Amino acid sequence: MNFSMGSDPEFMLQTPNGNFVSAIGIVPGDKYARHRIDPHEFYYDNVMAECAVSPASSKEEMVVNFRDCFQKFSNLIHPFELVPRASQNYPMSELQHDDAKAIGCDPEYCVYSLTNAVPPTAEFQTGTLRTAGGHVHLGAEIAQDEFGSIFTIRMLDLFLGIPSIYIDPDKTTKQRKKLYGKAGRYRQPAHGVEYRSLGNFWLRTPELVELVFDICEFTLNFVEQGRHLEYWTVDFDRLKNDDAWNEVDFSPADCYNCYGYDVLGMRFAIDEMDKKCGRKYFKMCEELMPTSLFSKILNFTEPSFYEGFYKAWRLRK
Repeated sequence: MNFSMGSDPEFMLQTPNGNFVSAIGIVPGDKYARHRIDPHEFYYDNVMAECAVSPASSKEEMVVNFRDCFQKFSNLIHPFELVPRASQNYPMSELQHDDAKAIGCDPEYCVYSLTNAVPPTAEFQTGTLRTAGGHVHLGAEIAQDEFGSIFTIRMLDLFLGIPSIYIDPDKTTKQRKKLYGKAGRYRQPAHGVEYRSLGNFWLRTPELVELVFDICEFTLNFVEQGRHLEYWTVDFDRLKNDDAWNEVDFSPADCYNCYGYDVLGMRFAIDEMDKKCGRKYFKMCEELMPTSLFSKILNFTEPSFYEGFYKAWRLRK
């Protein structure tokens, strides 16, 4: 399948002596006026240091793009360091700027309720917990279609969200999910879909980035081939019925029915990072994925694999 993949990863900034600091005033751009160093964009979002990596249509190109972006970002924020960490409580002294209390204006959606996800406004106004994500952007024709995008996100929960429980070594991820990153969170930009459930753990090494690319390619092919319909039914007649939409209690989400696995159980496993609850879904991944792909996932379940972010990407400080 022809598709492109990119990301707008969020990093935390750390001083050389290990203190976490706000990116406001350090990263020169913001969400509305981004600092561009071709072909990437750099900006702060709340207190996070964020970048938009130029998308790629192959694993090889993607690794090159990510490394180039991370090196330029590292140069831009020197002597501070980029830290791929899911959540952190910041000192109040770093949260005094108005932008440190603001959340993104673009709504995100839940693919299961098909409604806006409620943003954690109160926590950002009064709390000190801040989170960072590693959102996956996919540009593909199947993901631009309304139903294709919905099922791409639902299948990504199964094939990417569930494995992330076992390969994400960041102990702060569960804390992140109190605010962001629950199962089925997405946006639908013009190029396709943005899967927003993952933290930024997969940005730690080129090998993990390649793995996510492989899983996304498998998932897009799975949906394009209609294999998701082995597990889901859609009442298209009711969805396209004007009379149904005029009913007071009508919800388009009710027109989707999963008979192949327990969706609520899967969502709980992802939201709670619960390995025990996730086992049967992880077993589904093993049964449905090519052996070679599932074996790659298993290779990353050992935390001993991980090394420092700068060392893994060969970044110059």
